[in-house]
Amino acid sequence: MMKFFNLSAASKALLTAGVLSLAVTGCSGDDGKNGEDGKPGPVGKPIGEVSQVKADITSASVSEDGFLTVNFNLADANGAAVFGLQQDDIGAVSFGRMGKVKDIDETNVEGANREIWLSYFNKDKGEGHYTGSSYFQGKNCENCLTDNGDGSYTLVLDKAVDTLEKYSYDAEATNGIYLGVKSANDAGSTLVNNTFFYWQPSSDTAQDKPKAVIADETCQSCHRPGQDGALSMHGGKHVTLESCTFCHADYNSYMKQDKDTDGNAVGEPYEYDGSIKGMAHEIHSHSYYNGIYPQSASNCLTCHQPDENLAMADAWKGDVDTATCMNCHNSPYAVPSWHWDSENNQIAESKQNCVSCHNDPDGYRGAERGHYSENNNAQATELKVVFNSMTYANDTITANFSVKDGEELVPFDQIDKRPYKYGGYNSAIVVNGVVTDDFLVNYQKVGWNKLTANADGTITATITAADFNIEPIIDAGATIALSSQLHVCFGEKGVREACAYVPGENSDGTPTKGDGSEAGDQLDGQEAPYLVSDTFFFKQDGTAVTETPRSQHAEMSDCQQCHTTSITHRYTNDIDGCASCHNGTRDKKGAGSSNLAYIVHSKHYLYDSSGDMFFKKAECQACHGEDGFSLSHIEANAAPVAFGTTDGERYAPGVNEQLVVSPQTAACVSCHQAPYALDESAASHIKSMGGILVQEDVPLSTLGVPASSYPENVQETCSTCHKDASLLEAHSNWGSSH
Repeated sequence: MMKFFNLSAASKALLTAGVLSLAVTGCSGDDGKNGEDGKPGPVGKPIGEVSQVKADITSASVSEDGFLTVNFNLADANGAAVFGLQQDDIGAVSFGRMGKVKDIDETNVEGANREIWLSYFNKDKGEGHYTGSSYFQGKNCENCLTDNGDGSYTLVLDKAVDTLEKYSYDAEATNGIYLGVKSANDAGSTLVNNTFFYWQPSSDTAQDKPKAVIADETCQSCHRPGQDGALSMHGGKHVTLESCTFCHADYNSYMKQDKDTDGNAVGEPYEYDGSIKGMAHEIHSHSYYNGIYPQSASNCLTCHQPDENLAMADAWKGDVDTATCMNCHNSPYAVPSWHWDSENNQIAESKQNCVSCHNDPDGYRGAERGHYSENNNAQATELKVVFNSMTYANDTITANFSVKDGEELVPFDQIDKRPYKYGGYNSAIVVNGVVTDDFLVNYQKVGWNKLTANADGTITATITAADFNIEPIIDAGATIALSSQLHVCFGEKGVREACAYVPGENSDGTPTKGDGSEAGDQLDGQEAPYLVSDTFFFKQDGTAVTETPRSQHAEMSDCQQCHTTSITHRYTNDIDGCASCHNGTRDKKGAGSSNLAYIVHSKHYLYDSSGDMFFKKAECQACHGEDGFSLSHIEANAAPVAFGTTDGERYAPGVNEQLVVSPQTAACVSCHQAPYALDESAASHIKSMGGILVQEDVPLSTLGVPASSYPENVQETCSTCHKDASLLEAHSNWGSSH
């Protein structure tokens, strides 16, 4: 059949009737008949020209002899069809179904025949161990993939269902497919996508995702895509929690032997729980103590966040799975002494079925009670410190505050009154003042001895100019900031109590009185965790300020995606609480900076136990959001930042001076330190752009100029060239594999 073309008026004007006649004649064969239509070209974009791919499984079927067929579409970020996917680009296909514990004869609590995932591709690990990890890979197959040329594909696996005869294929159950695509475009960028499909084969009807316990996004709040700590396992193709669950099923176990840094086996082989929950609990527990994971693994809600979209978000409260308990409670430090068999270095056999006793509501404390409702540390985070009012008169700031447990006021005698071993008191509030972009003075810790209980249950803090450095705050007309560092005493199982003390030892070994008046006094079987605080602001006339007056270069919500409430001191719910102490006036005992930017950046360059990088501070947007890293957000009249003292000793007015760096420059050198990330050429460039960085003829290892010689009207022009886009580009591939 002939193909006809619509020509525009301009085209018609250029073509004569004779030319059109000749063109038509040329379409016929020698015999004067029309030729056959050519095969239509592919529809969409070739995979080499796209920067992102998304697969969508449309249907699936299983043959009588157990071979899977998968039909799927491939599109780019805009939804346009993508053709040209190669068979080797099929990185993984895993296949399985929902089943029950008793399908694999797992020993568990009698009657608790809970649902678990069963892989159809099991791998024999010997000695009775097996895993669900024998997934299909396109590179191992011949002619399995058909590209239909329109963005749709058909994949016929040459790998049959093999459960090692543990259970069988079940068309009545909810079955599921995980398809992992890993390709590359013409620019050399890797294209990875994980997609999933759940259906009941017998009725060919789609099903909801089973065992929805944790959302991928929850894991990725710490394991951020494109960063070093991302979920990108086994060749970088498994990039979601859901992909892990297809292979790392509940029954996964094998014998493992640890290796040293040189790759040599050390110690005795031991049985390893290779289930996803087993590995997640084990890895995060150990990583917390190794300084990688920033939150205690006992804080279940860091990962098990309530989510109405997840059918099993509360499954961690179930108390039906001993193996889950054992992932963390597997050492003499993690169980009561009467549970541990020290002779055999294991939990006593009679105590190895945890949930036979620890099961709510009738048994001993289960997961929720043990980790939260009857847990001292967890209950401490539920208490709130609220500053009710502030007045200033006669060189005295008077602050009234409440410690609240819900609507109940916490009694004054439940606040730990012991002195702090390094000076001051364990329980204190913090006072400071804000002008422009920073706090004015080194932090003022107002201890328990300055607190007074009131008849109405509130507490008054008296802060005099004779005892604290508040004159600069008042003289500058600063907004007054108040936050807390309080400890409340808890007895057994999350119950608040009046603090009770027993004698301990002073630093010189002499016994203490045991009345709470000495730092060496001990609590009598109690714990006194930090409370979580917010920062409150007041004008000097006592008017409450509801919004922070400081520019927020990062949001605490970004920090708490990983840290929740556990950020070193665990006392603040906002960035201001951190910055009130770690502000620009504070050096690190005379050597280096204790400014918040410097402290945070120095802590966020992490390597895991194998030496691989986990998190790099060059990922600006991980903490700073869309543009919190922008140099243009630093106020032109912001205060300089302390980076040490003139004699390298702790700052003492009248004795030494602080070395200070101009604010935009300070933001840069909080990371870019000599000798690796700051050289003389860069220093010269900074100074030419108005930055105050270092004294003449002083090595770059000693940053800053004496505060007395800091010039007036400093005008830095760094942000003129170092705009947001250029900063992101400069850091995007720096310092790691990403």
